[in-house]
Amino acid sequence: MHLFLIRHGESETNANWHDELENHELNSALTELGGQQAKGAAEWLKARVPRLDALYVSTLLRTRQTASYFEEAYNIQAVPDERIREGGYSYNTAAPIEDHLLPVRKNVNFHMDPFAPFALEPSGTESYADMRQRVGMFLQEVVDQHGEIGEDGWEVGGKVVCVVIHGWTLNAFVDVIFNVPQRRSCYVNAENTAISYFEYTHAPLLGPWRIHFMNNTPHMDVFEDKFKYQGEEA
Repeated sequence: MHLFLIRHGESETNANWHDELENHELNSALTELGGQQAKGAAEWLKARVPRLDALYVSTLLRTRQTASYFEEAYNIQAVPDERIREGGYSYNTAAPIEDHLLPVRKNVNFHMDPFAPFALEPSGTESYADMRQRVGMFLQEVVDQHGEIGEDGWEVGGKVVCVVIHGWTLNAFVDVIFNVPQRRSCYVNAENTAISYFEYTHAPLLGPWRIHFMNNTPHMDVFEDKFKYQGEEA
């Protein structure tokens, strides 16, 4: 099984996160740039991966809008799944938090204490460990459904699956795939519409997963203005 994980395009929240946001604004739409990023990612992938056997998407607006470009490119219907929502956007029961209650202030030091809630309000907000569990359950179902295993113990069929998700959700996928300990030391910093490519082989000797690349952004220049010298010219 070939698994492509794609972060959503730039959202209104991404573009305005320094501002004082209301709870409901956290489930925001893509910006114009975000739409361009999503269109570019879909076109880039379609030119190299001619088919998708399945397309899954988080239930939040920015991911659904990003997935729409892949739906059009591949003529496929995205399947929404609440288990791959952004971190802190669900209760510890895995149920989604209502838009008007979404936590504006989060505890982003989840690598230090993965069992602490992302936020104290609303009551019962999930922890990073809770999010990792729901993502793991989703991934296991995807493997069970699309990762066919032959009699020799090797994966067969070469199914292609694409999942449109969020930055913190991508970290949870990486943790599950690599079996990262609960207290982690590295954050996977994915740009908007970055593409990560994993392959599930179920190889008896080499391990079930292979990574081909992570956070690939060939469809846009992520370095634009990022490394320009900010001080006075010498």
